[in-house]
Amino acid sequence: MRARQCLCAAGLVLLAGCAHGSSSSAKASARQAVVEAKLPELQSCWSELPADQRTRAGSLLFAVDIRRNGAVDWVTLEVDELGVPALSACAVRRIKRWRFPEDRRQTIQFGVGFAP
Repeated sequence: MRARQCLCAAGLVLLAGCAHGSSSSAKASARQAVVEAKLPELQSCWSELPADQRTRAGSLLFAVDIRRNGAVDWVTLEVDELGVPALSACAVRRIKRWRFPEDRRQTIQFGVGFAP
């Protein structure tokens, strides 16, 4: 069974209730750093939307399966409070290209909030 870990994605809008889980190792911090460093990519997904689609606030919660080599195997959108298909599709496409530190195969979760 693969481990699941929730990462807080700070930068766009900090999501309450998101935590590292039981592991607070250097590897968990490194994964957190990747997510935080890549947030501008998700912000650009939001910025590229037409203005009339950027009127609501809400969050997206992702589950990301990471291979042992750090490549993203798949991305699942677990919660979509905004209901903007172009935003969620863009975010998933971008996350699929991310690279994480090499480690065991695992699934992490993180949420990102968006606001006008």
